[in-house]
Amino acid sequence: MLRRLTIIVAIAVWFASPGAARAEANVVRVAKQFGVGYMQYMVMQELKLIEKHAKAAGLDITTEWATFRSSDVMNDALISGSVDFVSLGIPGIITINSKTRGTANEVKGVMGLNAAPLMLLVRDPAIKSLKDFKENHRIALPAVKVSNQAIILQMAAAKEFGEAKWSALDHLTVSMSHPDATAAMLGGQSEITANFSSAPFQYRQLKDPKIKRLLSSNELFADDPMSFNVVGATSKFRSENPKLFAAFVAGMKEATEVINADKRKGAEIYLKVSGEKATVDDILEVLKDPDIQYNNRVGGIRKFVEFMGKTGTLKNPPADWRDMFFPEAGVKAGG
Repeated sequence: MLRRLTIIVAIAVWFASPGAARAEANVVRVAKQFGVGYMQYMVMQELKLIEKHAKAAGLDITTEWATFRSSDVMNDALISGSVDFVSLGIPGIITINSKTRGTANEVKGVMGLNAAPLMLLVRDPAIKSLKDFKENHRIALPAVKVSNQAIILQMAAAKEFGEAKWSALDHLTVSMSHPDATAAMLGGQSEITANFSSAPFQYRQLKDPKIKRLLSSNELFADDPMSFNVVGATSKFRSENPKLFAAFVAGMKEATEVINADKRKGAEIYLKVSGEKATVDDILEVLKDPDIQYNNRVGGIRKFVEFMGKTGTLKNPPADWRDMFFPEAGVKAGG
């Protein structure tokens, strides 16, 4: 009896040890958002690139895909364990890392997706600067106070009105998906007077002569082009699924290469997977903008961390923004 108990304890200890061999997950769940900023995800989905690299590593997996409105929704899904990889705006990855830092479920950035400008568009000709917004105006963006667009609007407000008034326009903002905001901007009567958008939706809106660009994120990030979004995952998933994690990274890099090698192929896949009502030439016209760059670098993080720390919207700033990323991101943590 004692010998049997000793064997059972020994087996339990072996399975609990860090080096014990465990079966990795056979399903990986990935979340994306709307727009060409997530084209790599759609290429990965259509060409089954995660499955391809997982198979090369000896894993037989399936991938489940979901589309969310914005980072705030995906943060909750990631922490709850409903998804494994998410696409987060910079404020999203900063906020969720701050909330989870030091826990088993700590969320870090895996890699960048691309660099792309975000534009604040207006359809009221009387609005020629941020000072012209009135109380009856509404600014649509993916998520109030937490999205890329929301924080960039605060940065612009601080520059326009003074640092103490960084939130001067927050009460005019409303959460709305890019497709819905585009419909509101182009559809005539609507309370939506402005939309802080992204590609391809902002370019579609600009085809309407009544819609004008008020500002671009590039004006605030000229020295360090910001990542449009970054991939996020938990430390727990990475440690428990090293091969699957590596397969995702390899798949994302291959998807990036596919797009850069053949933009038309990328556009065709994007339209097929997204179901968006546009033509391939419409998407290729958007991709002609030299400021839209598909790469996996990480940029613009420091400026967001500093601003959010200064305004108090980030309660637990990292000692170094690079500590928020896994080694795969290519930034030297603590450097």
